[in-house]
Amino acid sequence: MSERPHVLVVACSDGRYQNVLDDFLRNHLGITDYDRVYIAGGPGALASSSLSYFRGDQFRQETAFLIERHGIERIVLIFHGPLLDGGPKEAVCADYDRKMPYASPAEIHAQHEKDLKEVLRDIRKMNAALQIQIFRAEVRSDLRVQFTPLPEPADPYHVSMSP
Repeated sequence: MSERPHVLVVACSDGRYQNVLDDFLRNHLGITDYDRVYIAGGPGALASSSLSYFRGDQFRQETAFLIERHGIERIVLIFHGPLLDGGPKEAVCADYDRKMPYASPAEIHAQHEKDLKEVLRDIRKMNAALQIQIFRAEVRSDLRVQFTPLPEPADPYHVSMSP
């Protein structure tokens, strides 16, 4: 048995993204061996939700377990959805569509950012030394997927409760 990879990828379980996700991880980030948390909503599943706080809590606990027991040193968080200016509506993450069925791509991007602050705050509590990379797999109008790096918010410990 080989050594654990010490990398955790948190992404949506949407099968439409798996081939491009694997290619991105391997050919752009150099990651070939990694632990996976693939779940509807991707990193957003670790955030509390108006639909179910307990769902986010359960996935945060599972992620904390992997970080501790598998000696995770690096986490890659990948959201997905359409580009703001022309991606197809069908590219919206089903979990976000469930939570925000009438939201525009801009509103969903804003929710990704809000969820990201909460998720980063919780991950930093688990292990402040983790290397974290954040991306959004964005579907363009020509149906190609581009991976856009998202900056880590300056203050993930402050989560605004206003909409």
